[in-house]
Amino acid sequence: MSLVRYIIRRIFTSLITIFSVLIITFFITRALPGDPVLIRLPDRYTEEQYLKQMKRMGLDQPVFVQLIIFMKDMLTGNWGFSFTLMRDSQVWDLIIQKLPRSLEIMFISMIIAIFFGLMLGKIAGAHKNSKQDTLIRIISYLFVSIPAFILILFILQVNINTPFNILPMWGYKTFEYPEPPVITNFPLIDSLISGKWYLFVDLLWHMIVPVSAMVIVQLVLIMRQTRASMIDIMEQDFILTARAKGFSEKYIRNKHAFKNAIAPGIVASGFGFAVILGGMIAVERLYYIPGMGWLFYDATQWLDYPVIIACIFVYSIVAISFNFITDLIVAILDPRIRIK
Repeated sequence: MSLVRYIIRRIFTSLITIFSVLIITFFITRALPGDPVLIRLPDRYTEEQYLKQMKRMGLDQPVFVQLIIFMKDMLTGNWGFSFTLMRDSQVWDLIIQKLPRSLEIMFISMIIAIFFGLMLGKIAGAHKNSKQDTLIRIISYLFVSIPAFILILFILQVNINTPFNILPMWGYKTFEYPEPPVITNFPLIDSLISGKWYLFVDLLWHMIVPVSAMVIVQLVLIMRQTRASMIDIMEQDFILTARAKGFSEKYIRNKHAFKNAIAPGIVASGFGFAVILGGMIAVERLYYIPGMGWLFYDATQWLDYPVIIACIFVYSIVAISFNFITDLIVAILDPRIRIK
């Protein structure tokens, strides 16, 4: 199968997945306990007020009619307005405001996790059962089952109970500092473009704790997959042939084994990215970062159907897009993948 046909097939699969997520999310929101109409009404209301509000929110139609209208609106860019959280505010405006803050943390942590996960997996796999391998495995077993928000609590406790107290305790920036000028909606990029270096450094400083927690969660998965792949490759016949030709072990590890072990590690990063999306909700609430996770949590508390669906829709697009990119990279690195 050619690379172009492989890409077309993956795009088609991704679109079906996104379409399925939308439908499932729609029915899940309608099954949530509670009535969002009542939240918008005063304590004393009439039946006429209730029915009028229900019609305005589009909840007076049968569920399947609501689904058809909802799918049409979502696919044409009309994401509606917030029911209860930010009443009558456009959902798209809320997403644009909150999403960049989450994406910055997610992608920075992902890049760091991929780099160190591949390097540590390479070291552990190339020196099987050595001291380095044992130490790396102990660390991976220690962190593999710890949620991100527990890691943040641990880091904060360490920071509180040490004499230095240098790490920020909460928030995405120092409270006294102004918001960066809105240019791209990405705080880091906007602070750079506007020349506010002090704000850029402050934003990075406040990212240390949440990024560290997310890196550890992803790094373990990537590292373990890369290690297993390295161990398997180091026992292949072509490695024995390279040794018979007199190549050094360092050359064999870097030019032959690691090159073939990268692909499984990148695939693992795709699964790790999904873990990030779930972990960001707890991380943002715990560390007081007003991003997508924060918005989604509040939307579920206030039964804000359009915001809930929009958050899940955006999350699914981000996750599927990242997995598509990882699959494309793997297909380029290993043509056998697309042939299968």
